[in-house]
Amino acid sequence: MVTQSLEDYLEAIYNSLNRRGHAKTKEIADDLGVKDPSVTEMFHKLRERGFIHYREYEGVTLTEKGEDLAKDVSEVHENTKEFLKLLQVSPEQADKDACKVEHSLSKESIVQLNKFIDFLEACPEDEARWVRHFKYFSEHGEMPSECTGKGKEQEKDGEV
Repeated sequence: MVTQSLEDYLEAIYNSLNRRGHAKTKEIADDLGVKDPSVTEMFHKLRERGFIHYREYEGVTLTEKGEDLAKDVSEVHENTKEFLKLLQVSPEQADKDACKVEHSLSKESIVQLNKFIDFLEACPEDEARWVRHFKYFSEHGEMPSECTGKGKEQEKDGEV
């Protein structure tokens, strides 16, 4: 069984390798807000389960199995964060909430979330109109005129 903690460590290792080119105990401890001995203990567990290559004082690298899982967790995290940002959640809060949510979603929800974000990224066309409208609604607490019928005539005439 893969635990939330195990996924968090793999994601932190993956991100460190991508960001710094290496993943060392102290860096992972700092990234996760834990003590060095906790990281060392988890490194041993991850190595035993075939997720990482670990040599004390040299840091870690991911095995193919570890990288596959870390990529999946990272993708869910990033897509959840992007979805929350679409809902006008601040980037900092979206990142924190994505950490909590990424481990709880069903496979079906993950697949659809990933498809949704991929779709939005592939079809941006000047940011979707509904995204702009929701942003306005979120910031002002009122519907944009285009959504209330007041702007429908303008929209038909191509003015919106």
